[in-house]
Amino acid sequence: MRSDKYKNREIRTSLSDDSWEETQLLFQNRDREKDALRRREEYEQRRQRDEVYQEYLAMRQNPDANRSPEHDVRSRAGRSAAYDARSREADLRAQENRRKREAAQMNDPNRNRHEARHNSDFERDRQAARARMEREAYANDEYAKERIKKKEPILNQQPDRYEKKEQRQSKEKKSREYEEYQRIRREEARAQGKHKAKKLKGRDRDDGRSRKKGGFKKVIALILLLIAVIAVGGFLLMNSMMTKVGDLELDKSDLGIDPVVAEQMSGYRNIALLGVDARDMSDYDNCRTDAIIIMSIDNENKEIRQLSVYRDTYLYIDEQYGYNKITNVHSNAGTAATIRTLNKNMDMNIEEVALINWKVVADTVDGLGGIEVDVLESEISEMNKYIPDTAANIGGPADLITAPGVQTLNGNQAVTYARIRKDSAQGDYRRNERMKIVLSATIDKAKHTNPIKLNKIANTVLPQIKTNMTNTDMMSVMMSLVTKDMTGSAGWPFTVTGWSSNAWYGVPDTLETNVVQLHEQYFGQPGYTPTDTVDEISRNISYKTGIY
Repeated sequence: MRSDKYKNREIRTSLSDDSWEETQLLFQNRDREKDALRRREEYEQRRQRDEVYQEYLAMRQNPDANRSPEHDVRSRAGRSAAYDARSREADLRAQENRRKREAAQMNDPNRNRHEARHNSDFERDRQAARARMEREAYANDEYAKERIKKKEPILNQQPDRYEKKEQRQSKEKKSREYEEYQRIRREEARAQGKHKAKKLKGRDRDDGRSRKKGGFKKVIALILLLIAVIAVGGFLLMNSMMTKVGDLELDKSDLGIDPVVAEQMSGYRNIALLGVDARDMSDYDNCRTDAIIIMSIDNENKEIRQLSVYRDTYLYIDEQYGYNKITNVHSNAGTAATIRTLNKNMDMNIEEVALINWKVVADTVDGLGGIEVDVLESEISEMNKYIPDTAANIGGPADLITAPGVQTLNGNQAVTYARIRKDSAQGDYRRNERMKIVLSATIDKAKHTNPIKLNKIANTVLPQIKTNMTNTDMMSVMMSLVTKDMTGSAGWPFTVTGWSSNAWYGVPDTLETNVVQLHEQYFGQPGYTPTDTVDEISRNISYKTGIY
């Protein structure tokens, strides 16, 4: 008896060839339909998971948004009630944890850093989810791949993993080929004996560009060497120039600087420039100061200001000389007393001083080729009156001014312009302004002058100057003049009342008020309180003059 397993074989042999082919085709169509249905179901499940994940991401990004019920995450077909309950519990726990985390972050001083880390973690999770969905979609499933390209383009943003692998293999192949090329070239070089056997760096160029690169480095090194030599030479030149300046001995402990003022003014370097009417710098002890300019260097803001003190200002000198004009202090008590008077009456920290005569100004201006000054109509008659006098005292031409306006003044004209006391339009107070104009114009012209020419001027001018500054101090001042901007100037006292007692005096109205205004406006000290010394001097001046 035949076994049952041969029954089908008997049936198959009994069928015709056409019937057998139709049966096979029927079975194949049925299998394809099952496969297509299975793929559609799998794709629908993946799509549902992606929608749920996208809603979850939206909820994380904006958890407090008012969402309508139809936008909420709803349970899908086939999801059990237990799964829905667990999901709701997980959502509640996530919301509670999020509230706690946000409350902690509000009090965290490193909040910004934590937020940046949280955002980076979120971005990493999102990219990982996209990569996972991509792998599921592209793994041996051409039908899903076509569907995703049409309806889910977000999954097609990352390059295919097989494409990445091909690119990596291509790069590795090129690298191996280039290493082989280098090895062959090294062997050829050793065989020919033309080059040393060494590892080639970069591309093996035979067009001379490597040699050009080496030559370019040598040029840069040479330029840097020249800059260093010039810098050292300039330093030595400036140092040798500074040795020509005359020495002025001053005891800094005897300059009347209040310790509180020294601390408050530590950010400012104040230098007194005293213009004396001496004809010869070998004898300046009995000379009055025609010009008193305080050059204030603001180290923090990189600025320089000029503050000129009116020569007739009525101030306290000391117990011996009492109260007098500031211009008379130098001839009566000397340079140290002049600086001490400024420090005590103005709450200043002046420790450095430079004495110059008017011949220094004339020689400097002539050496620079003149300076540009805007001469007013009201100043011409006074200038022409005293230009011959200036030329007779310090030498040089006595050229007169012929017209008002911007013009180039020579040394004698610039000195006369700065010294004239009367102005038919603005009176004596214009004098301090003219001194600052001459000083600023001279500094600006020197900044753009050839160093060789400056050296020639220095040889003539510096021996006529006296200062208590060291060579290093003077070089730092010169660097400040070159690198910092001249941002402002003022005349002090700001408010003055004339008073006569055997002579005319400019009385600060009052001294205390003028000192407060000075420190608030020019030294960045709002609500400034003067020292007891200024307060006492101010009361005494008001009592003596009756000006309150």
